[in-house]
Amino acid sequence: MEKIWIKNYPAGVPAEIDVGNDTLVDLVNKICIKYADNKAVSCHGASLSFASVGERVDSLATSLYEMGVKKGDRVAVIMPNIMQYPIAIFAILKIGAVVVNINPLYTEHEMAYILEDSGAKAAIVLNMMARKLNNLINKGSLEHIIVATVPDLYPFLKRSIINFVIKTIKHTDISYSYKAHNFRDCALNNKKLRYDPKLVNTDLAFIQYTGATTGKPKGAMLSHRNIVANIKQVHAWLSPQVGSLSNHIAIDALPLYHIFSLTANLFTFFFAGSENVMVPNPRDVKDMVSILNKSKFTVFSALDTLYNHLLLSEEFKQNKYPYFKYSVAGGMPARSSVAHDWYKQTGVMPSNCYGMTEASPAVTMNPLDNTFDGSVGFPIPSTEVMIRSIDGGSILPVNETGIIWVHGPQVMRSYWNKPEQTAKAIDKDGWFNTEDLGYLNEQGKLFISGRQNDMIIVSGFNVYPVEIENALDSISDIKESAVIGVKDTDTGERSVAFVIFKSGAYMTENEIILELRKQLTSYKVPREIIIIKDDLPKTLIGKIDKVALSKKYLEKDQ
Repeated sequence: MEKIWIKNYPAGVPAEIDVGNDTLVDLVNKICIKYADNKAVSCHGASLSFASVGERVDSLATSLYEMGVKKGDRVAVIMPNIMQYPIAIFAILKIGAVVVNINPLYTEHEMAYILEDSGAKAAIVLNMMARKLNNLINKGSLEHIIVATVPDLYPFLKRSIINFVIKTIKHTDISYSYKAHNFRDCALNNKKLRYDPKLVNTDLAFIQYTGATTGKPKGAMLSHRNIVANIKQVHAWLSPQVGSLSNHIAIDALPLYHIFSLTANLFTFFFAGSENVMVPNPRDVKDMVSILNKSKFTVFSALDTLYNHLLLSEEFKQNKYPYFKYSVAGGMPARSSVAHDWYKQTGVMPSNCYGMTEASPAVTMNPLDNTFDGSVGFPIPSTEVMIRSIDGGSILPVNETGIIWVHGPQVMRSYWNKPEQTAKAIDKDGWFNTEDLGYLNEQGKLFISGRQNDMIIVSGFNVYPVEIENALDSISDIKESAVIGVKDTDTGERSVAFVIFKSGAYMTENEIILELRKQLTSYKVPREIIIIKDDLPKTLIGKIDKVALSKKYLEKDQ
């Protein structure tokens, strides 16, 4: 097919990249030497140079190896954006092990599934979440847990003060019942790694979990080659437009366990020799504004909802950010109203992009030219996008909406232990079915029209109704349930649950929500429960008719 987008690329952006043979470990080793004295990561005013990161990575990798973790083993990382995060993932990769990112806000139930499904041998967790593993250690394959504290890598005085505040003033529960390894001890032992896993770039680097229509997350198998290719693709796109990437400071406000932030923030700028400023809790807007005010940041990536939250903050609007130059919106496209309000406030227009976990994630990007047209941009170098009919049988011309298919070196090799779902997602020629709907215009820009399935995106996180429905159905008093997504000015979308009780049973809306919180992390829990007395409407073949439900009960919200 003709790559109509290439002739419309910004000046200097190549049509193709050379993926090469480097692994992520090769990139880490090179960058920590090349930019040894530069700041690599910082948090709460403390920072580590690239040389220091390299030393800590070696020490932690050695500690993991001494625990018995070796090439091919899976290691879970359960942490927010703190300086230990990049050290943890690079150390895991350095011994040839595989990173399994887990949202630290997940419940024990949700963590248990991913730990079991991935067969994780070890986990690295922040002490504030460590108690969630009390019942999971030594069950299945999980043998070792390394527990970190927020200020592990800070100077003594700052470390003492923060630990005191967390434990004594904020009364944060940091207890756990198992014997664990101490992150600080593991990462500061100054040991040199003697183990050579003999990595090649086709080796597995990440099992990155994403939602599934079956209600259970599925793990996208991302190789070193997939991730390295995507880094090089993004660098090839950005460098001609922004100049030397090593001169930038990126704010890591979005969680790094999410694939968008992992690549768009950490990998893109770390592997260019730039500083990544960690924001542990972006929901604390006051604290984040304080971080922005203290940093000469040049790059800020966020979701539409985070841009909107900051625009509602008087502290944010009262300040100026003279070094701020570039803004990218991912996870969910920025709305036109939010993008233009952000531009009025900062002088920087958020640039919409598009990607998915299975593509490492970047697929399309917009030029960084402070324009906004509602698109998610052009396919990036070495990437092809085609629009197929719903039945997958024909390629559609420009401006016709169909299913978006993607091809490129960043596309995953398969789903972890799910051959049937892999066969449905990737065809014999390596094209990946995104299950998203959209169209390409005459320039080759991609526009997203909707989703083939009924996935709900809450603040950039994929929420699958069937997972909530399964949780509702596990409540003994509930006979039947259905979950629908509706637009929401705060989170982009929100879920609404409809329930029917068994004969003689009854629960309040609050009681149902409390039960759901035992199984689901907060953003998956419906904000509204609608109790139905009659049967849920059904289609002719007996399926719940969600269109009819929406029209009857939610028409005003649509």
